[in-house]
Amino acid sequence: MRTVWQATAFLLVVIIISLLYKLPAKFVYRQFAANSPVELVGISGSVWSGHVEQINIRQISIGDIDWTLSPFALLFGEASIQWQSSDPVVMLSGELLLSSDVISVTNTHGSIDLLAIAQRFPSQDLLPDGIINIKIDAIDLDQEKFLKAKGLINWTKAGMIAPETISFGGFNAELTSRNGQLLMQLSDADGAVSLSGNVMFTRYGEFQYSIKLGVRDISQPALLEGFKQLGRPDIDGNISMQAGGYLF
Repeated sequence: MRTVWQATAFLLVVIIISLLYKLPAKFVYRQFAANSPVELVGISGSVWSGHVEQINIRQISIGDIDWTLSPFALLFGEASIQWQSSDPVVMLSGELLLSSDVISVTNTHGSIDLLAIAQRFPSQDLLPDGIINIKIDAIDLDQEKFLKAKGLINWTKAGMIAPETISFGGFNAELTSRNGQLLMQLSDADGAVSLSGNVMFTRYGEFQYSIKLGVRDISQPALLEGFKQLGRPDIDGNISMQAGGYLF
């Protein structure tokens, strides 16, 4: 009898998936669009495989997102989503695995052009420069904590274009997990600015950072002036900063 029930349940799942297979993604989005902070423009395809021409989140716009949702993973109580952005400013791809207990972000890699992103904001006074390169092997989290994290983020050709042109050099952030928190261990790439320290994130959006900054290149007056505004240097010429808060 148990085998019959299992076969019946499996058949029902297959039938439901078959009925939903060509359900338009635009139809699904319309059901929650009115209460969503995210605006999707130019949706095509189905819930299983589709394309979005543009995603608007407040004043930020990201274009050309493709996704593929595996129906077979749903048979095992999971949702496996492969996604890719073809926006020339935000070129990222990865995989998202959702189950009843764990969210997994895997195989995420690509780059973000900081200056091009900042220029999409109207009347922006601060214009950062450089490229953010992202390589996340895995980030696993449940309802309470981060279970695992492995990845690397680096900011190459880091600097500012406005209000003045300043070169920082380059910075790295290695992702690991510690005591249920996401840990970003910070370092520099021997450029104009030295950086060391870490940033900790909890599952609930709380963060704390403890960093130490210094200046190697004293030929940039704007860099030295900005550095002085951060606080009083220690005996080694570095400034220590600690703070915390909430991302959301």
